[in-house]
Amino acid sequence: MEISRESGTLDELFAAADSACYVAKKQGSGRVAVYSARDEAHARHSGEIQWLQRLQSALKENRFHLYQQIIVPANGPNGRGPAMEVFVRMRDEEGNDVPPIDFVRAAERYRLMGLVDRWVVQTTLAALGRGALAVPANRSVAINISGQTLGDVQFLEFVVECLDSTGVTPGQVCFEITENAVIANIDHARRFVGVLHGMGCQFALDNFGSGVGSFSNLKNLPMDFLKIDGSFMRNLARDSVNQAMVTAMIKLARSLHFKVIAEQVEDDAAVDAARRMGVDFLQGYAIGKPEPLALAA
Repeated sequence: MEISRESGTLDELFAAADSACYVAKKQGSGRVAVYSARDEAHARHSGEIQWLQRLQSALKENRFHLYQQIIVPANGPNGRGPAMEVFVRMRDEEGNDVPPIDFVRAAERYRLMGLVDRWVVQTTLAALGRGALAVPANRSVAINISGQTLGDVQFLEFVVECLDSTGVTPGQVCFEITENAVIANIDHARRFVGVLHGMGCQFALDNFGSGVGSFSNLKNLPMDFLKIDGSFMRNLARDSVNQAMVTAMIKLARSLHFKVIAEQVEDDAAVDAARRMGVDFLQGYAIGKPEPLALAA
């Protein structure tokens, strides 16, 4: 921990010290977190400094819950792939849902996304294991893994232990990771994907097309699905540029033997266009809106 001399009053110094200690602890043994008055002022201005306690309380009081959005085969009922994607949501102290962008940004700032992702994985696998979350034969549940979590060397062991303890068949699970997250954690990503894919888990490259990384770093990873970024689905039936981009991505996916998921498909025209262009799975408001999952046994 290190505190800049810019930190100001005694109260501000204590607040900065608390934040710096917390961040340094989350980063691991021997790590240093530098916190200055500029950092503190920015955090206070954006409201994120208050999120530290709110997130800790939500984790302690189990105020997270899951939503699901269905994913359907584009051509017939026999597609082998994700049947749904799960999303994490947080309730505030009054029981109201908090916009995801608010708590995710703060969780990333305070290095808490790993704990949130672990809650999602454990809760989803436990529900699958006891039959509270039903998945059709040969289908899976898609779970997002953040870049921060992908860089956690202990997360792989955690997932394996969850699979073992819940008795979930690995083929029922599809992990979604983004291109940027993989590139930022390429060594950890190779091991994480390699081990779990070898056990039978599926993997989808999420938000493809939104990143700026080199696909040469990704083409040797054992992936199953390429998920086209939703921005390319907007006005797909009429936007010739988006059509050209989607066509190129599908061609790339086919050369690598990936199946293609179109996400954020918002209207019937986009559904028809995506089908004509050859995507394998469809997800979005035109297919089904996210709904809360009732996971009671």
